[in-house]
Amino acid sequence: METIFDGIQRPLKEIAAQADSVFIPRGIELPCLDQDKLWDFHPNPDLKVGDLITGGDKLGYVNENSLFQNHTIMADPKANGRVVEVYPDAQYTVSQPICVYETVDGKQKELSMSHFWPVRTPRPCVEKL
Repeated sequence: METIFDGIQRPLKEIAAQADSVFIPRGIELPCLDQDKLWDFHPNPDLKVGDLITGGDKLGYVNENSLFQNHTIMADPKANGRVVEVYPDAQYTVSQPICVYETVDGKQKELSMSHFWPVRTPRPCVEKL
């Protein structure tokens, strides 16, 4: 609720500062989330080392603002494996790792608080109401 966006979720304040104009120049591309802001991350108490994880599983939550006090952080939609490490309560940026998991082929991958979820891939749910 702190940032004002245009129709495709570009932060208008940062665009105005970068372009030195009130108009949006052609071709400008900025991340919608502030990459330097620190968030108070609280891991999911049910998530432990050795648990199986898949896309959409709850990794924890952050206190976004007074309106969204428990913003759920979910695993990347392509995540699939066994949890190796869950990072503790601390302040992290959206790009820092908060969880590490091991895939079936033995590779370790990191999960952060932000990722891209394809528009055409629905969020996992048990049933549609």
